[in-house]
Amino acid sequence: MFKKIAFALMLGLASAGAQAETFDLNISSDAVRAALSGPLRFGETNGARYDAGYLYTDDQDARLNVGHLGLMVSGDAGARSANVDVGIGLRAAAIDQRGADGGAVSVGGEFDVRLPALNRLGLVGYVFYAPEVLAFGDIDTYLDAALTIDYEIIRNASVYAGYRQVRAGVDKASGSDLRDNSPIVGLRLQF
Repeated sequence: MFKKIAFALMLGLASAGAQAETFDLNISSDAVRAALSGPLRFGETNGARYDAGYLYTDDQDARLNVGHLGLMVSGDAGARSANVDVGIGLRAAAIDQRGADGGAVSVGGEFDVRLPALNRLGLVGYVFYAPEVLAFGDIDTYLDAALTIDYEIIRNASVYAGYRQVRAGVDKASGSDLRDNSPIVGLRLQF
């Protein structure tokens, strides 16, 4: 059921008529994550973006499933000696594991830094956090963060390597915290 809902949300957003979508796929030894993001148009407002994704991990039979749907406002940060794009927004996450499920509405941001002399090489990262007051079900807190170095093979395709941490604090009665902490490699495609 959870997988069907996450897949339906991603398809719905993909068919919303937005342009310049980005598909991101990354893997680690125990997990795979796919995400789709792109611009939204609300009247005259530019810079609004959606972000939808799904993480599956089978680390030591944990079988952690995390689907997310986010809304961000992004743009140029105004750095003079580098191209720096930043985004700030909200991300709702549905979290499911045997014995514990729930969700969270997290607050956070992302960045993409490129030096003009080395514009094919970039430092890309994000962090989203939800304290207990923004979590529900068996989930007490939620953190999703990653830091990667990417290289544009061609202008619309990048490969990257880095580190991701996903952590969901769980009610004591429901078991131990849910985690995916691992080095990752991935591919980012823009179309």
